[in-house]
Amino acid sequence: ERAGEITALIPADENMETILSQGLAVYAFGGPKLLQLFRIWRRALRELQTKHYDLITVQDPYFLGFLAVTLGEKSHVPVEVQVHGFEKFNGGRVRLARFVLSRASAVRVVSNRLRLTLCKTLKVKSQKLYILPVYTQIESRHAPRKGTHVPYPFTFLTIGRLVSVKNVAMQIRAFAKVAAKTPQVRLRIVGDGPLLESLKLQVKSLKLEDKIIFEGHQDNVERFYEEADAFLFTSDSEGWGRVVLEAAAHKLPIIMTDVGLAREVIKNEENGLIIPIQDEGELARAMQEFLDKPELRACLGEAAFKTFKSLPSREAYIEKQIIAWKRVSSPAANIERTA
Repeated sequence: ERAGEITALIPADENMETILSQGLAVYAFGGPKLLQLFRIWRRALRELQTKHYDLITVQDPYFLGFLAVTLGEKSHVPVEVQVHGFEKFNGGRVRLARFVLSRASAVRVVSNRLRLTLCKTLKVKSQKLYILPVYTQIESRHAPRKGTHVPYPFTFLTIGRLVSVKNVAMQIRAFAKVAAKTPQVRLRIVGDGPLLESLKLQVKSLKLEDKIIFEGHQDNVERFYEEADAFLFTSDSEGWGRVVLEAAAHKLPIIMTDVGLAREVIKNEENGLIIPIQDEGELARAMQEFLDKPELRACLGEAAFKTFKSLPSREAYIEKQIIAWKRVSSPAANIERTA
């Protein structure tokens, strides 16, 4: 309500129209990608011609972003592009992102790390950028902690899409080294993706099928957090990292690569362990340290939980977003943009 009337146009598996409230309508467009884009363009153009909109906001710096900035220029409506990270960032995509971001009225990023990347790599003007992290709403219920030794299967957990940028393969290799020294361990991998079968073959080649469990896609991941003893996050690139905050909400000690919210929320040896990107040896060392030092993992888990609890509330987050939108859509901002 505080944001006014919102119309959301999204690509989806099938066409669908949903009125969620008096001020929020969602229109989904199915079909092949090009057809989705055409349908979104046609509907957006009709909306802009028949109603007054103060702002267009889009969560994609590529094709949807191109549609948004083109529509914005055609209808004289400011455009905000939200950047949550880059998964495929090369060749034509870099050029397209640079074009879209140069035409945007404002760019929202989810971390200071991402802000610096856009300024340096894509030459986005710093005055266009503002930081608003991904809001994470979690009701944390904590199962009793397991023992402080490892006569039981100590469980490392990772959750995410099984794509190359998540680098789950490195977790498997590092786990193999740890399991050779401490047999009472397991790794649970929650998620699905194009690399599932190749990762399963990797596990089979290491003869670790009894210790590394692929749980597949799960709509409810609560029990996996509750049953875990430590959390792994080994992406090569990341805009933020919501699952890290979910792990923190469950008091799990965290090992993560130096991406996303690392050093902004999770700080090395304060509320987690941060390792260099693609450093398999350091990952194995950190995993072994969690096994050998129960006091350390308990301390880091508690500290991560305190950090999570200190994050802005839902109301504070909404207020920040509305202030940012008003700033972008104000007449003064439009004058500055076109000057």
